Amino acid sequence: MICRPLARLAWGAVTAASTFGLVARADPADQKATAQVLFEQGRHLVEAGKFRDACPKFAESERLDPGIGTVLWLADCYENTGQTASAWAAFKEAAGTAALRHDKREHVARERAAALQPKLSLLNILVPDQAEVQGLQIRRDELIVGSTQWGIAFPLDPGAHTVKATAPGHRPWSTEVQLDADSALVSVTVPLLEADPPPGPSAPPPPAPAAAPEMHEQMPERPIAHEADRRGDAQRIVGAGVAGAGLLAVLGGSFYALRAKATYDDSNGHCWSDNECDSVGIRDRSDARSMATIATIGMGAGAAAIAAGTVIFFTAHRSAPAQAALAPSPGGATVRMQWSF
Repeated sequence: MICRPLARLAWGAVTAASTFGLVARADPADQKATAQVLFEQGRHLVEAGKFRDACPKFAESERLDPGIGTVLWLADCYENTGQTASAWAAFKEAAGTAALRHDKREHVARERAAALQPKLSLLNILVPDQAEVQGLQIRRDELIVGSTQWGIAFPLDPGAHTVKATAPGHRPWSTEVQLDADSALVSVTVPLLEADPPPGPSAPPPPAPAAAPEMHEQMPERPIAHEADRRGDAQRIVGAGVAGAGLLAVLGGSFYALRAKATYDDSNGHCWSDNECDSVGIRDRSDARSMATIATIGMGAGAAAIAAGTVIFFTAHRSAPAQAALAPSPGGATVRMQWSF
């Protein structure tokens, strides 16, 4: 590709810094600085003939801090990479902004856009009336093409473009269009989408499994549970839990009793025969009394809990006076009774 001269944009490079202040926006200073660095990197890449690497730099600089000069450089970069539609749109944007600001670069931008217009590749998506099913959605390169755009030729960059059509209750349709450089117009007609096939008949339910042979000797008996037995089991569980908690309390009380004895013995080194103690001895004996109190309460409460749990456990209902069991038999069912004394 032949590189277009940048003579008509050279004077803009001299005042590049000023172009970033043309759009009144309260951007942070660091954002403007980032945009300036990206712009300068893009210029260096253009000077080295690396247009494809330069275009993203200009685009990001324009996004961070828009300016007429940046858009012109970006448009020129697009043109040199063969992105004619993107270049034409950028030149048109720069011309419109310059006209609003009475900037004399408007003339340059309009000339460049006019020169590109005959070279644009156009795509026209046609949707006949009979193809306009309810809920129809058209996409071009994953971008939704609204109904107001149907039947209008729009410029696109040369290359492959995909057109898709979807609608509820219909099979999707898609096609790929190749736009060549300097192609005049390519039209794509969306066909009537095929309806989804009706749902097939529901599968019949699976056959019921064959009944197993009735064998009285091998069928397990199913005892009829008694409410009294269930209550007795629950009572024994509660009793064991209460007794267990009491045992833990006794063990905790014993631990504190041993700690109290050891702490009291330690205080003897800081006390005298008349029970007068220094500050360490007073503190140790006070701690020993507190732990002894805890030990007394824990052991007493634990012993009471053990006794209560034992009573609850051993007074629980153990078996019903009579039990019944139901077992299947070849002629129906057999009830078996059992008495316990």
